[in-house]
Amino acid sequence: MTSFETEFLNCLNPSNKKIIGSIPITSFSQIDEIFQNATLAFNSFKDNHFSLRLNYIKEFKTMLLNSSDEIVDLIASEIGKPRTESYLAEISPCLEMCDWLIKGDNLPKAKTFKLTNPILWSKNNQIIFEPLGVIGIISPWNYPFSIPVMGILMAIALGNAVILKPSEKASLIALKISELFKATTLPDNVLNVVIGGSVTGAYFSKLPLARLVFTGSPNIGKIIMQNAASQLVPVSLELGGKDPAIVLADAPIDPTAQGIVWGGFTNSGQACASIERLYLVKGKDTQKLIDKIVELTQKLKIGDTTQFNQKNIDLGPLIDSESLLRVDSLVQDAVNKGAQLLVGGKTREDLGGYFYEPTVLINVNHQMKIMQEEIFGPVLPIMLVDNLNEAIDLANDSDFALCASIWTKNTQQAKKIASKVIAGTITINDCLFAFACPQMPWGGLKNSGFGRSHSFYNALDFVNIKTISNDAPSRFAKIWWYPYGLHSEIIAKTGILSLHLRDFNKGINSSISMIKAIKDNFSPK
Repeated sequence: MTSFETEFLNCLNPSNKKIIGSIPITSFSQIDEIFQNATLAFNSFKDNHFSLRLNYIKEFKTMLLNSSDEIVDLIASEIGKPRTESYLAEISPCLEMCDWLIKGDNLPKAKTFKLTNPILWSKNNQIIFEPLGVIGIISPWNYPFSIPVMGILMAIALGNAVILKPSEKASLIALKISELFKATTLPDNVLNVVIGGSVTGAYFSKLPLARLVFTGSPNIGKIIMQNAASQLVPVSLELGGKDPAIVLADAPIDPTAQGIVWGGFTNSGQACASIERLYLVKGKDTQKLIDKIVELTQKLKIGDTTQFNQKNIDLGPLIDSESLLRVDSLVQDAVNKGAQLLVGGKTREDLGGYFYEPTVLINVNHQMKIMQEEIFGPVLPIMLVDNLNEAIDLANDSDFALCASIWTKNTQQAKKIASKVIAGTITINDCLFAFACPQMPWGGLKNSGFGRSHSFYNALDFVNIKTISNDAPSRFAKIWWYPYGLHSEIIAKTGILSLHLRDFNKGINSSISMIKAIKDNFSPK
């Protein structure tokens, strides 16, 4: 197996297929060295006071604010994301995470507690939260800045060191992340970046990390999990989605159509929480809603997001030719099986990059691949259903369970529906936004993975939850210590029955009966 000592990674602009950079791939020996240095850095960094760690977060926030335009330009070049989306979905979530962490009271704190058993009341008990170690983050290309940065910020705030292995399609952005942190006073080797493709990722995922966080496809997630298992490294996996939208007959036409179109096509549909299945409960305004969705979709502008004279671009390109072929294949499969194209359905080679028209399909069903497989492209399949129960059953008929959305005027009914839909996050009359909120746990079930990013619950993944129980020295042995004998059994039984029956007399009477039985058993015959 090659260690990539002299190989380089070419970075492409998907809008025009031009090389915009060439980066040395991190060799296996360099990865080992990076891990060793990160471990040494952690051993010092973990003892930093929480307030000092928060100072690094404050410094990073300042750097991010000062560099936001430059970062947005880079994301447009390397990923093809529209600039508005980059500010809202890449920059803003990271600033929100900084503020949430800087507040200081959102993370686990040491706590003391008493035990319920009276014979243990002499003990003083404490739970403390210690930094875990070197955290590995393997991040995707579709949100190349916000996904890794939010994880890094959380890990560092809790006293860990981090090694980031970005998607090879977003390597320049990862190096920019490293540059921002290096501009702060964060100690050397607390944050590290490893560059490379799948082979590099496979080697990286076998390191003895404290935890490995992966965002990507289910197939790669399974490989990552297998690799991490060789070192018993715990993993968190966010593996994509096939998010359903349930639209009730009373949903207001204009705002619902606007929200659905954005949820289906933002980031050119390349979001794990994109609306990929739309279930419309039939009603008198169903056709009006479909017509409005088509109208809004037809108005969307696609093009090269790096052209500053085209700032009104709504959709950029897909990330590469493989993605373009997959999306087109899923659309053609649906059409061949009876689906109807209402708008779109074509590649746009004339634009010079990996562009696909925003597409709306109707007359789809669950026998079509497009309703089962993750599309990860600008395609919105619409399925009409007769009633709400059918919509719920179809929404749950998926191997994925990341997010779901419900659209209706009746928010009380929507809450009841939410309890029946299998997903990690349910949004009512909106979609996708939850990832940008550090207070909200993010993650799913089934093939969408396990574990949660963001929030207090993600923080627990990055710490060792340690229990310390302190008892003063005593002249007397504990009743549960050796030696065992008749007296210890009597005391144990009397104590247990008295405590849990809440009836001391029953406990005493039971013990007396036990003593009598033992005495009779050993009496001379």
